[in-house]
Amino acid sequence: MKSRFFMKAKTLLLAAVMVSSMLLVASCGGGGGSKPLDPDPTPNPPTPTVSKACDLVVFQFKSANNTGLASNPSATISTIQNRNLVLITVPETVDITKLVPTFSISDKATAKIGGVAATSGVTSFDFTNDTEMVVTAENGSTSKKYFIFVKKGNNTIDEQVYAVMAKYNIPGISVACTKNEKLVFANGYGYANIDATPKVRVAPNMLFRLASVSKAQTALCIMTLYEEGLLSPDDYVFAPAGANGEGSKEGILYSMYPGTHGARVDKIKVRHLLTHTTGWQYATTGGVDPIFTGDSRFYGKSLTERVKYMVGTATTNEPGAVYSYYNLGFCVLGQIIEKITGKSYETYLREVTAKAGVTDMWVAKTQKSDRRSNECVYYSQVSGNDGYGNDMTVVGACGAVIASAPDLMQVLCAEDYGTVVPDILKKETLDLMYYNYTSSSPGGYGFGWRIGHSTLTNWASYHGGNIAGTATIWARGKNGVNGVLLCNSRSPKDDFDTAIYVALNAIMATVYSSY
Repeated sequence: MKSRFFMKAKTLLLAAVMVSSMLLVASCGGGGGSKPLDPDPTPNPPTPTVSKACDLVVFQFKSANNTGLASNPSATISTIQNRNLVLITVPETVDITKLVPTFSISDKATAKIGGVAATSGVTSFDFTNDTEMVVTAENGSTSKKYFIFVKKGNNTIDEQVYAVMAKYNIPGISVACTKNEKLVFANGYGYANIDATPKVRVAPNMLFRLASVSKAQTALCIMTLYEEGLLSPDDYVFAPAGANGEGSKEGILYSMYPGTHGARVDKIKVRHLLTHTTGWQYATTGGVDPIFTGDSRFYGKSLTERVKYMVGTATTNEPGAVYSYYNLGFCVLGQIIEKITGKSYETYLREVTAKAGVTDMWVAKTQKSDRRSNECVYYSQVSGNDGYGNDMTVVGACGAVIASAPDLMQVLCAEDYGTVVPDILKKETLDLMYYNYTSSSPGGYGFGWRIGHSTLTNWASYHGGNIAGTATIWARGKNGVNGVLLCNSRSPKDDFDTAIYVALNAIMATVYSSY
C-alpha cells in the first residue's frame, strides 16, 4: 500500500512540473514559444511641440546697419492702454525713411513690419509714420501687434519720458523747456488719441488740460487786476459793508451771496483764496472736495450753488492762520474775475495771456465730443472714473484751463523776472505773487504757486496738477531754465507724482547743460 501511494504522488508531481514549465514557456514566448522576445523594442517618436510664443524682446537700430548713427539706440517696449508700443528715438540727422532695425523675437517666430517680411539687421523700412509690426508664433495662428513709434530728438531727454510712459501707462506726453527765456526744447511723445485710426501723435502744439496748473493762470489774472487798480489782495470777498470794522467795504461777491454767513466767512480776503488759507478745509465738508466729488450735497450742482453752501458753513480755522489746499477757493477767484471785469473767466484769461503773445489758451469743455480740434483725449486709469466725468463749468478757474506746453513756457517767460522777454507784471507785483506766505522754508505757497522745493533745489517755484485723465507739472528754475510736462492720463500709483517731478527736473538739467 505504501509503495503504491508513493508511486502515485511521484506521478502527480512530475505532471505538475510539466504543466508549470509549459505555462512559463507560453508566458515568456508570447505565442506558445513560436516568436522570440524582442529585448529592446523601439518606442513611438514623441509628438513635436509647436511654439505659441510671439513676443518682441529687443528692438534697436545699430550703427553698423544705419548711416548717421554713432550709437545703437534701443527701444522701450511696453503695453500702454492695452497696446504694445515700441518707443525709440534717433538723432536729428538720421534719415528715418530708410532704417534697418535689429530685433529679437520668440524662438521660431516670424515678423512683418508694415506687412513686409522682416529679417533682423537686414530689411530696411520707412518709419516716418507709425508702423505696425506683427510677430507670429511658430504655430502660425498666434500673433502680437506692436506699434513702432520712431522720432528724432535727444535720447537723454526722451528716455526720461519713455520710462514714465511705460511704467505708468501714459499714452501721450508733451514737454517744453526754455533757457534764458528762449524756447530751446519742445516735443510730443506717444499719442494724443490712441484709439483713432490712424492714431494721432502728440504734436508740440497739442492742447492738454492743465488741472491745478490752471491756478497759476488764475493768479496771473488776479495780479493783473491788482496792477490795474481794480482789486487788492486785502479786499474782503463775502462780507457785508462794515462787517470787519467801521468803514470796511462790502465784499466783492457779497451781492452774489448775501445774508447771514457761517462763522469767520466774512473775514476771508482775496489773499486767503490765493494761498489756500481761507480756513475752510476738507474736514469742513466731511472730508470731501466740493469741486471733485459725487457727494449728494454737491452732485449736479452749479458752482454758485456749491459756493453758497460753503459760505453758509463755518470755517474750521481763522482765515490766514492755517494752510489747507482747497480747490473751491480758486473757483471763487474765477467768479471775482467775472464780477470785476463783466467778462467770462475764459475771455479775460485770453486777454491777459495775449499780452504774452499766447492766443491758444482756453477753458476745457466737459464732453469728449466738444474738445478742440488740437486737443488731446484723456484716459482715466481708475475703475469707475472717466476722463470726462468732471463738469468743467464747475472746475473752471481751479483746474479747467487748456494750453500747449510751448505756450505755457511763453507765458512763464513773461512772469519770471527775466529781461529778454518783457514781463507783463511789474517786479513788485511778481514779488507779491512769488512770496512764500505759508512757510519760512522751501515747500510753501505763494499766490497760485508752490514756492521752493526741499529736494529739487533748482526750482524757484512750481505747481503740479491732476484730475481724472490728466497729470501736469511746470517749474520756474533758479538757473534760467523753465520747464513743463503734460500727460493725458494719470496713474493711481503712489509714486507717480514724484516720478513726473523727477523726470522734469532731469530734463531741465539736461537742457541747462546741453542747450
